[in-house]
Amino acid sequence: MNKTFRKACAKLHLWLAMLSSIVVLVVCITGCLYVFKDEITDVTQPWRFVEPEAKPVQLPSVALKAAEAQLPGVPPTAITYGEPFDAVSVDYFVPGQGMSTVYVNPYTGRAVKTVTMRFGDFDFFRFVLDGHRTLWLPRDIGKPVVGYGILIFLITLITGLVLWWPKQWNRTSARRNFTIQWRVPLARLNFALHNVLGGYAAIVLIILSFTGLIFGLSWFSKAVYSVTSGGRELMPYTLPTSDTLQTNTLTADLLDTLYLRLRKEEPRAKTFYFALPQSADGVYRVSVVHRRGSYYQTDNLFFDRYTLQLLEGSGPYAGKYTEASAADKFRRMTLEIHDGRILGLPGKILAFLGSLIGASLPVTGFIIWYRRKRKKR
Repeated sequence: MNKTFRKACAKLHLWLAMLSSIVVLVVCITGCLYVFKDEITDVTQPWRFVEPEAKPVQLPSVALKAAEAQLPGVPPTAITYGEPFDAVSVDYFVPGQGMSTVYVNPYTGRAVKTVTMRFGDFDFFRFVLDGHRTLWLPRDIGKPVVGYGILIFLITLITGLVLWWPKQWNRTSARRNFTIQWRVPLARLNFALHNVLGGYAAIVLIILSFTGLIFGLSWFSKAVYSVTSGGRELMPYTLPTSDTLQTNTLTADLLDTLYLRLRKEEPRAKTFYFALPQSADGVYRVSVVHRRGSYYQTDNLFFDRYTLQLLEGSGPYAGKYTEASAADKFRRMTLEIHDGRILGLPGKILAFLGSLIGASLPVTGFIIWYRRKRKKR
């Protein structure tokens, strides 16, 4: 490899790393804390689960009635049916106030727990996610700071791989790049931690950074979609509207009818999420999840609130995932790739370890730079 090119990469690696270090440190640490959110929530919120019973579950109208008794006078915004061991959850979102969720036993139709989170209440994972996305700064400031900080980090990772790649592969270079000698002076140990762990985690961190940029920078998101779709424009996510001339067809059990229809059409689905219409022309927005916790293997469907006619939305997330284009499928996969869940628990562990190593790189890198600078002095 050209010596001048490696020297340029070394300079670029140093100064770009210094520029993005704080952003990388915060984003990686918060990513580590957030990656197992679902598993931690399952353990700490036992009321979200019930003992499965060998009988049919209650219809949405029954669950909504049980939830209404807990929060009278508040219109529900969503209802979710999960697997046989999941409680039915009914959500109530009040703008300017907060969110309440009533958990209902699907077999008895009785409410078992009501959880309310008001605006201003502290939520650990919300706090972590805000740090991950915006560094706890106002969104208009924090989001671009994180986005461009991670873009700089992505370039830093690529230059780091160039520096990590040996001039020639032999036993000595392989040992230096793939193993850590623990009984060495601290300076050498610190360099090995930066070089070896960085080499192991580089590909994972490049993937995490790339997918994160799709959410962080709108121009980057549009560019990626254009490349993967062969030049097509990224359409915004928009909802269709119900035909308000059909209001006379409204019946009390319309949601029950829709639920039974979807259960029959997709008997193996894991979750049915119904966002309920909040206006006269609103629609039933339904997410049929085919793999537990998946954003990718999900059908996002829209139904007229009066006739239950299937309507068409726009954007890469609308419609059935099996019928989506390659570009839309990749866009749907992005979040699952980003947090590792696309590979299940092993993928989450990989994302956790990659983020943990990513958080260490600014620290070990700074120590390397500081010691060299002090040595020169």
